[in-house]
Amino acid sequence: MAAFLVDESCPRAVVEALVGAGHDVRYAADSDRRAADVELVSIALAEHRVIVTEDFDFGELLIRNRLRAPGAIILFLPESRPAQRASRLLQVLTSGKLTFEGKVTILTARQVRQRPLPE
Repeated sequence: MAAFLVDESCPRAVVEALVGAGHDVRYAADSDRRAADVELVSIALAEHRVIVTEDFDFGELLIRNRLRAPGAIILFLPESRPAQRASRLLQVLTSGKLTFEGKVTILTARQVRQRPLPE
């Protein structure tokens, strides 16, 4: 199973769903409360965790600023309840059609967009 660092912008339902599916999860709200996004990127890199967030700033840090991280999944589901967000994430993770390392993935209700991280 994959390892994730879930940003505190995500609801706990997302964390619980990932843990329930057998993933290794570090939740910033529990372990790194109020850590700056740059700090979370460093943690993700050190622990080889894909970042899960609802904060588009991570895309900016990884693409434009070229900070290194294993990858990021940005949930853009503003009108969905927490359980729906979690369900959508698990649906995409378990599809087996995508890889998330080395990419920024933007997940919406209807589509998934991926962009490779700069080298």
